[in-house]
Amino acid sequence: MNIANVTSRFALLSGLDNSEIYKWKTLIDDACDYIKSITVKENPDESETGKLEMLCAVYALKLYSLCNDENITSFTAGDVQITSPKNGESKGERLWKEYSEKYSELIDTKDFLFGRVI
Repeated sequence: MNIANVTSRFALLSGLDNSEIYKWKTLIDDACDYIKSITVKENPDESETGKLEMLCAVYALKLYSLCNDENITSFTAGDVQITSPKNGESKGERLWKEYSEKYSELIDTKDFLFGRVI
């Protein structure tokens, strides 16, 4: 993957200008590492690489949204803390769901599910 392509896409999605992108480089790198870790395609072709770069940018946007969301409500019960946006899902979360479903043949997404013991 080309980190410059991922960074460019992240800038477009987030609306940040080039002077602000630098401070989010670590987050973008972490998003790329995560996408690489869940990629199921051994040797992606050029088209698939572009899709993976888009997934990296969208996942970085999801992380960025979590860092900058000022409309968070939280609930704490003992050691468990649950936080969620007041207005539903963030833009980053919505895009991540959309693109991870759209490109599901390239990545392995394992959803974590809370259950209860009876």
